[in-house]
Amino acid sequence: MHLKKILLQNFRSYDQKLLEFSSKSNLIIGPNGSGKSNILESIYLLSTGKSFRSSSISQMIAWNQNLSSVRGKVIKKKQESEVEVQLIKNQESPINSVKRRFLIDKVPKPRKIFLTCLNTVVFNPEDIRLVNGSPTRRRDFLDNIFTQIDWKYNSSLSQYHKALKHRNELLDLIRTNRASANELFYWDQSLVKNAAILYDLRLSFFNSANSFFLQNNYPEVKELSLKYQPSILTLEKLNQNLNFDIQRGHTQFGPHRDDFIFEFSLFSNQDKNLAFWGSRGQQRLAVLAIKLAEIHFLLEFSGSRPVLLLDDIFSELDSDHQKLVTDICRNYQTIITSSDPQTRDIIPESNLIKLE
Repeated sequence: MHLKKILLQNFRSYDQKLLEFSSKSNLIIGPNGSGKSNILESIYLLSTGKSFRSSSISQMIAWNQNLSSVRGKVIKKKQESEVEVQLIKNQESPINSVKRRFLIDKVPKPRKIFLTCLNTVVFNPEDIRLVNGSPTRRRDFLDNIFTQIDWKYNSSLSQYHKALKHRNELLDLIRTNRASANELFYWDQSLVKNAAILYDLRLSFFNSANSFFLQNNYPEVKELSLKYQPSILTLEKLNQNLNFDIQRGHTQFGPHRDDFIFEFSLFSNQDKNLAFWGSRGQQRLAVLAIKLAEIHFLLEFSGSRPVLLLDDIFSELDSDHQKLVTDICRNYQTIITSSDPQTRDIIPESNLIKLE
């Protein structure tokens, strides 16, 4: 799988921009503010239907425009297809709502079908927060993996959050005697059913990642592991904690409380958590390792090699870690951004794209 070319129209800072890519390494060089990250964001939009930089889709539409389009030519299993995402502002809406339209070879398709066209993995400096940031960031990381490859996960996640929202609203009403606890039955059933699906799929990633670490040729990666900390949800647990949930006004257990930690086996103390005891360099290595595990999992799960999007990360890495990244990049289509022209020395074989 690789992306042959991409055309941006009214996307972020670009009125119109056509870019052609090599099936191997591509290096986009330009000063800060030249729109390098916008290009990676547009490719990610083609892959997932959303942004890796902002939760607001409307921000991707150029200023004073009502329609934005990202169109790409994708080669998959020797077949070429044209994929396109259109972002359309609802001008009558007071909150600037945006509709997404997905097309394959100019034919509108449901997002479920569209998401099978292109897989991507993003590396950016902020990924360090996967180690020491909030549990929400780590849950988002898991959700973003499955967004691309398993519609069952997407559907279950959507249904789970819908049921969670309704259950929490009911808990408030029950606390003020405006509803009965019997009304929770349907939402409890939905929560437990979808929580089980999310747990099984998330667990499959952790099993794959830890196996990948153990088999890795890089000595320090072998010492890493991910410890999944699921918040298991059952009907029995919901019933046992009902009074506590009513007092708090929200549901205490479930996948919305899941977390995981990075552990490094060579720490001498009993607590192996990298967030507490790891150096900055060890934490960066852990982030690289989980990204490499994500690549491995996507390939294993879908049978197609993802496109790697590296957003100005070489400036954050020492020479050993740079080599770790470049070695893996040789096996995938890679699109790299940098403001430093000397990055070309790290990947001299790359297709060079200069931005002014």
